Amino acid sequence: MKTTRLALAAGAVPLTALGGAWALQGAWSARLPEVVAVHWGTSGPDRSSTLSTLTGVTLGIGAALTLVTLVAVLASRARGSAVPRSAVGFTAGMAALPAGVLVGSMYAALDTTSWREAGSAWSAVVWALGLSVVAGAIAALVAGRTERRASPEPRDLPSAGLQPGERATWIGGGTNYPMTFGGLAVACGYGLLQVSLPDFDVMPFALVVLVVVLAMAATCRVRVRVDADGVALSLGLFGFPHRTLTFDEIASADTEQMTMWSAGGYGLRRGVGYTAFKVRAGEALAVTLTSGHVVKATVDHADRAAGLVNDLVAARQSA
Repeated sequence: MKTTRLALAAGAVPLTALGGAWALQGAWSARLPEVVAVHWGTSGPDRSSTLSTLTGVTLGIGAALTLVTLVAVLASRARGSAVPRSAVGFTAGMAALPAGVLVGSMYAALDTTSWREAGSAWSAVVWALGLSVVAGAIAALVAGRTERRASPEPRDLPSAGLQPGERATWIGGGTNYPMTFGGLAVACGYGLLQVSLPDFDVMPFALVVLVVVLAMAATCRVRVRVDADGVALSLGLFGFPHRTLTFDEIASADTEQMTMWSAGGYGLRRGVGYTAFKVRAGEALAVTLTSGHVVKATVDHADRAAGLVNDLVAARQSA
């Protein structure tokens, strides 16, 4: 039953929004010009597109986003992971956003003969964001409450087998390769567009591209070092933010599995009782502090790091 509700929330809700936008396009066709405004400047509409092209592009993008959302939600469900209703609502709302863009552009063009006569940009924005928010809220309601996962059975903490008097250092990390290559693809795509179309005004997109690339660079990799001084964690290619945990504040370490929904996303995530250095789904090192707070990091071979942390904690306590 829960899987059905998630499928309806992630798939049926945004598809209904897309279908409603397509139906409105047919109902309003007699009142719309063949070319509609798609962008507004300070002096009014400054870019246009044929209604048929705008309809095809927005509904196509919306359908693709809906498919991605549905597959991601059902895959997480199949793996036994909890899927937060807030995450379902947000992704469904984003999938419905292209439908809102289409409806907003059509509403601004109602009963006009030219795209230059389109109404205020605010009406288009309200329609676009409003439809997205409503679809997201409905999807969250349809998804229902997030199921609580059963508490894992107690088990022995991992150990690296460090003997008294021995020293060891563990250095590792985790990388989100799709995000890394995605950032490179965005940068290369922008460069090719600038070189191949010198007369095309792509410079306004430079800031957007820069922000995207920097965001990806800041969250594509996490590094962890475990040695006699403590546990050092850093995020991104720039190594910031950085945090060092001393053994005076470490109680134990273990591993856990994190999903793409865990901690609410990627990057440095903070929540009640935890801080996460997260760049991907999968195994993670979970260091429990004496305060009860848990610091997590999505690294490869997390069991080795956790084992060494526990051995160093035990050695310090027995000293």
